[in-house]
Amino acid sequence: MISLRARIVPALIACTLGLAGLGLAGLAATTPAALAQPFVPAPPQNNTVYAVTALDVSPGKAAQGVAALKQYRDAARRQPGNEGIDVLQEEGWPTRFVVFETWKDRPAYDANEKAAPLVELRDKLKPIADTPYDRRDYYAVAAAPAKAAAGAGAVFLQVHLDVFPPGLDRTIAAAKEIAVAARKGDGNLRYDLLEQFGQPRNHATLYAAWQSRAAFDAYQASNYGRHFRDVVGPLLGSPYDDRVYTLVN
Repeated sequence: MISLRARIVPALIACTLGLAGLGLAGLAATTPAALAQPFVPAPPQNNTVYAVTALDVSPGKAAQGVAALKQYRDAARRQPGNEGIDVLQEEGWPTRFVVFETWKDRPAYDANEKAAPLVELRDKLKPIADTPYDRRDYYAVAAAPAKAAAGAGAVFLQVHLDVFPPGLDRTIAAAKEIAVAARKGDGNLRYDLLEQFGQPRNHATLYAAWQSRAAFDAYQASNYGRHFRDVVGPLLGSPYDDRVYTLVN
């Protein structure tokens, strides 16, 4: 009789090989020597610090969430060193928001973290939020001046790129390529690649905007858009997470 162990071990090996064939082959082939190499952060494009806050509020609390975020936005814009702040609401999911902030430099960002507007926002979110918000600081790897939207209807995109560390450099390279291509597309307003400060070095984000839904849909259907998703998909440590938002006025 064949033992249970004799049956299970070959099955586990076959399963591992199967996963490699589904897109993890590049990581499986990474040598111990390569894994031991230090991961050198991509050089920052400038001294600007970006803050990205993602949060959910409880069902029925969307209006309160909008009011609290708008109050913070208006106050933060008056803070020294603020260069812009967008409050976004996810399409089809009105209780989910993103706040995208641009700060002149690290001292300006750090001062805002302790300032009254952000302290007040934290207090207002506690009773209406389902879960703690996620706030991260980033630097620009590839960013360009944003174009002003002509009227209403702009569509915003944020893509979380949580990557196995050995694949981050390949992901950054692919993201730089698509940023260049996307900015040339009709209706694109911005397409920025940001990498999170600190270690471990495994997270980046894309922040982009288009003049209209039609322009965004054209990007999604483009050859360069599909190619980017095909390249980075196998390198991610979590499912490809792209979310579409509208601007809260």
